[in-house]
Amino acid sequence: MIIADRSIQQIAANNRALDRIHDVVMKIDSPSERIRDRAKLAEYDQLQVDSIQSLEDTKNAIIFSGLLDFLFLVFLYGLINWDLTKKQQVESTLLSSVAEFEELYHSAPCGYHSVDLAGKIIKINRTELQMLGYLEAEVIGKNITDLIAPESIKPMQQNCLALKALGSIHDIEFQMVRKDGRIVPVNATVVSVNDANGNYLGSRATVIDISDRLKSRKQAKLSREIAQKIRQSLQLDEILQTAVAEIQKLLEVDRVLIFRFERDGSGKVVQEKVLAGYPVVMGSKIIDPCFDLSYHDRYSQGRIYNIADITQAGFAPCYVEFLQHFDVKASVIVPIQLQDRLWGLLIVHHCQSPRIWQLQEVAAMSQISTQIGIALAQAQLLEQEQLQRQELARSNAELEQFAHIASHDLQEPLRMVISYLQLLERRYRGKLDRDADEFIDYAIDGAVRMQTLIQALLSYARVSSRKQPFKAVNCERVFQDAISNLYVAIRESGAIISHDPLPVVWGDATQLTQVFQNLIGNALKFRQAAAPKIHVSVQPISISNDPPHPTPATQLTIDLNLASTTETNEPPTAWCFAIADNGIGIEPQYLDRIFAIFQRLHTRVNYPGTGIGLAICKKIVERHGGTIWVESTPIESDSMLSPSPVAQSPDGSVFYFTIPATGSTFTQYANKQPHD
Repeated sequence: MIIADRSIQQIAANNRALDRIHDVVMKIDSPSERIRDRAKLAEYDQLQVDSIQSLEDTKNAIIFSGLLDFLFLVFLYGLINWDLTKKQQVESTLLSSVAEFEELYHSAPCGYHSVDLAGKIIKINRTELQMLGYLEAEVIGKNITDLIAPESIKPMQQNCLALKALGSIHDIEFQMVRKDGRIVPVNATVVSVNDANGNYLGSRATVIDISDRLKSRKQAKLSREIAQKIRQSLQLDEILQTAVAEIQKLLEVDRVLIFRFERDGSGKVVQEKVLAGYPVVMGSKIIDPCFDLSYHDRYSQGRIYNIADITQAGFAPCYVEFLQHFDVKASVIVPIQLQDRLWGLLIVHHCQSPRIWQLQEVAAMSQISTQIGIALAQAQLLEQEQLQRQELARSNAELEQFAHIASHDLQEPLRMVISYLQLLERRYRGKLDRDADEFIDYAIDGAVRMQTLIQALLSYARVSSRKQPFKAVNCERVFQDAISNLYVAIRESGAIISHDPLPVVWGDATQLTQVFQNLIGNALKFRQAAAPKIHVSVQPISISNDPPHPTPATQLTIDLNLASTTETNEPPTAWCFAIADNGIGIEPQYLDRIFAIFQRLHTRVNYPGTGIGLAICKKIVERHGGTIWVESTPIESDSMLSPSPVAQSPDGSVFYFTIPATGSTFTQYANKQPHD
C-alpha cells in the first residue's frame, strides 16, 4: 500500500511537469501544430485517465491482496494459538489423569508393588505400606524377600518359577512381615512383566490382607467343632460347660454365661466362664429393676442384641448401672430356643473396653445357640427315655417276678385244683344231678383256661427274661422249624405254604421261630372253608441309622417302597418279611388293637386261643429293633393268594415285620433295645 501511494504521487508530479511544457509549446507552435498538439493532448489525456484508472485498480488490488494476507495471518495465528491451547488442555488432562491414577493406585483397597528382575521393589502403594507399617523410602530398593516371612520364602520361590512359565499366578496365600515383626497373612495375584521379545523383566502384584478372612475361617471351623462337642454329650451340665468354655476361646471375650428362664419368667445364671479379675455373675443375686415381661417376649421372637458400647446404646440409666456393676462394656445376647419355647439366653461380655462385634461373630453365636437348643432337646429326650426305660425296667422286673410266682406259686395250687376237679368228675359224674355235672364242667374249664393264660403270660414274660444274644440267623432254618412245629395243624387244614428264598438276618433264632410260628399259626386258625394258602416273602430295605420309632402301617409301607435296595444294589440294612394268607381278614377298626396283650376279636368257641400270640410277636420284633403291622381285607368271597412278595391278596391279611440284616449298623441299635 505504501508503494502504491508513492506511485500515485510520482504520476501527479509528472502531470504537473507536462502541463508546464504544454503551456510553453502552445505559445510557440503554429495553429496546425496546435491542432496536432491538441489531438496529442487529447490522446495524452485519455492515456492519463487510463493510467490513473490503472493505478486506482492497482491500488485496490494491492489493498485487497493485503487484506487477504492480513486475514491469512490472523487465521494462521488463531490456528497456532488453538493448537497451543489444545495441547495445553491435553497436557492438563493427561497430568490430571496421571494424578488421578496415582491417587487410585495409592488409595486402592489392596496393596500394589512392582519388582525388577533381581526382585528389588521399584514401586509400592500407600495401602501396602500401611499394611506393613513402612515408609516408602524404607522399602524402595529392598528385595521383596525381606518382607516375606521365612516359612513363606521357599513356596514363593517356587511360585516365581511358575510365574515365569505361565505369565501369571492367582490367589496364592503366604505371610508377610510388618516392620514391627508381626505376621500379616496375605492373598496375592502376580503378573509378569516382559519385553517385546518375551524376556522376563520383573513382576507386578496385588496383595490383600486376609487376616479377617482367616479369622472368619477359623471361627467357622471352631463353630463346627463346638457344635460337634455340644452334640456329643447328652448331659445338660456337660453341654453348658462345653458351650461357655469354647465360646470364650472362639470370640476371645472376658465372660460367657448362660441364663435360664424359670416358668414364672424370672431366671438364673446356670453356667459361666469368666476371666480372672472380673466379677462372677453365677451365684450372684440378680435383681434388675429395669427388667419386665416385655424383654422376655422380645427374646421369644428371636431378637438378638448386639451392643458395642452400653453407654451409647440408649439404655435406661438403671440398666447401664446394672451392667456396669459387672464391668460390662459391650455385649451380645442371643436367645436359646428349646423346640417352640424360649429356654434361656446365651450372653457374652467384653469388659476391657467397648467392642464392635463382627457380623460373623454374631452369626457364630446364633449358630451355636441353635446347636445348644438341639442338644438340650436331645438331652431332654434322653432324660425322658431314661425315665421310660427305668419305668419299663421296673415293669419288666415286676413282670418277671410275677412270672416266677406264676410258674411256681400259682401253678402248683392250680394243678391241684384241676386234679381234684377231674377226680370229682370221674367219681361223681352221673351220680349227682345234672346241675352238679354242669358245675363241675364249668370249674374244670375255668381252671384249664386259667392255666393256659398263665402259660401264655409266662411266654410273654420270657421274651425278655429268656432272651439269647443276637447272631447271624438263617431264616430258611427258622421257617422250617416253625413249619415242623405246626405240622399237625397244617396236615389237618390241608394248607398250602410257600416261601421265597429267605435271607440271613441278625437276631435271636428261637424268638424269630416263635414269630413265624405264631403268624403262620394264626393264618391256619383264622381260615375260610377252603384250604389255607400262605406265602412268606421278603425284600431288602434301607432304614436310617437313627433308632426307629413306631410308624403307621400306611406310612411305613410308602417308606419301604422308596427305600427298597433291589434297584440300587446297595447292601440292605434290614429285611421286610410279609406273611400273606387268604383267611377271613380283619376289620379295619381292629388293626391297631390286635397286637395288644389279651385282645381277642372272636369268641373262644369259634377260634380258641389266649389273644397273646400277636403281642408276643410285637415284643420280639421290637426287641430286634423292627416294626410289625398288618394290612387286611375282610373275607367276602373265595380267592387265590397272589404270588407277589408283598402284594396283598384281594381277601385275607398280610403281616409285615422288619428285622436287621447282618453286618448293618442298624444292628447296633437292635442290641440296645429297652426290653433288654
